[in-house]
Amino acid sequence: MGRPSSALPGRAHRSLRRGLVSREPTAGVSEIAKDTTNFTSRNVVIGNGRPTELDLPAPIGVAPPITSDPPFHAIARRLILPAFAPGPINALEPMIRELCSKLLDTMAGEDVVNAGTQYAQYIPPSVIRGMLGFPEEDIEQFLEFVHIILEGIDHPEEERIIEFEPVEKYFVAQIEEHMDSPRDDLTSYLLNAELDGQNLALEHVFGTMVLILVAGIDTTWSAIGSAIWHLAHNPRTWRGWSTSPISCPSQSKSSSASTLRSPWHDWSSMTWSTRAVR
Repeated sequence: MGRPSSALPGRAHRSLRRGLVSREPTAGVSEIAKDTTNFTSRNVVIGNGRPTELDLPAPIGVAPPITSDPPFHAIARRLILPAFAPGPINALEPMIRELCSKLLDTMAGEDVVNAGTQYAQYIPPSVIRGMLGFPEEDIEQFLEFVHIILEGIDHPEEERIIEFEPVEKYFVAQIEEHMDSPRDDLTSYLLNAELDGQNLALEHVFGTMVLILVAGIDTTWSAIGSAIWHLAHNPRTWRGWSTSPISCPSQSKSSSASTLRSPWHDWSSMTWSTRAVR
């Protein structure tokens, strides 16, 4: 897996130093990012394990497109863009509004509520579940999967393999079920997607599904919780948004700064990087 730049070999240090000397600090980083021969995104999270021969090789990586190197990264990204286009996403709004209303109803009558764990935490898994075509009763299981994948990232490799087994078993079962009974959802879309006239490798489909689940759930519930935290501490903003939602963009700069400082945003368990190949 990747290492922080301070621990990278001489090649990376020379690239970074050239950027600093030229007074363009980003130049060295850009050079490393484009040098996929020596630095790959095949596995972007720092941990104790490394990709094996059984995992998809570069430039595809284990969870396309985030683990893909150019030019495959653009190809893998374009494959899933239709599912996240304005039309399909806007079509989800009625379902999301109904979901949020139901979650609020469950808190009715309570004097004190936890808007993070009782509300924000359940919105993303419900939406992602619907997009992937997974059973509604599995939402709690998705939350556990996110904890396994993200919070146990620094566990010894042998422990990670055992911890990941239920995740793998679940997704493999969903893929097999969708292959036997296709439907109008993101899982079937990925299974039917083609590259150069060939269906995607099942490992590619598996990796992208896991990526969508984790990226769609963890970061989004943090963002929703952060927004709630900001509004709770800024009554003026809350009054403005509740009476005139159209005015939201005018508040975006100050709101973003405040939400990113809130305790709901906790990235301490994750370190992202490229992997030094040589």
